[in-house]
Amino acid sequence: MRNSGFIGALTLGLMACASGGDSPAAKAPEAAVAAKSVAPTVRAAASAGPPQSGSTAPNVALASVEDGKVWNLQEGLDPEGTSSPKGYLLAFMASWCTYCTRSLPTLVQLEKDNPDLEIVVVSIDAGPDAQQEELLKVRKFGLQGPVVAADKATIDTWIGGGRSVPKYFFVDHNGTIVARDDGFGDKVEPMMAKQAARALRD
Repeated sequence: MRNSGFIGALTLGLMACASGGDSPAAKAPEAAVAAKSVAPTVRAAASAGPPQSGSTAPNVALASVEDGKVWNLQEGLDPEGTSSPKGYLLAFMASWCTYCTRSLPTLVQLEKDNPDLEIVVVSIDAGPDAQQEELLKVRKFGLQGPVVAADKATIDTWIGGGRSVPKYFFVDHNGTIVARDDGFGDKVEPMMAKQAARALRD
């Protein structure tokens, strides 16, 4: 039975990206704890667990994978609702995640149908090579919004220690999370257009 340990490890690895009708969200390899923080983050909120619908969105201030500029959620919020974007979809994804990739055509359509909704891909990939791979994939599908590299504090705060992706958070112009989706599939996809509309509601 010398190979039993190897077989067990291989089985666990395959299970990590297994899917159901609506993916349970796939878990990241342990190495995927992402890039250095480039701005003050939200460590204090991490102990409270991933944010739920109806809660205030923790700030996100992360470097763009494309040009290194910092994208900051808080700076884009507009309580008056008079500027664009009027809402946000934060999509926590990774290059190795099958269901993240499957969701991209839906995200592209949401972006086309809702010009006031900014869709931000938050890559939990570890290291610049994997982050660039995620950027290239997102652009190949035609998604135009920012792709930013998550740091450990942001991952802990928004998706928890399990690193399960995809996860989607719809945030309105007041900074309130109006909807949250864990995983992607036949149940989540039909709801996303209505969730986008809620994020854009005045």
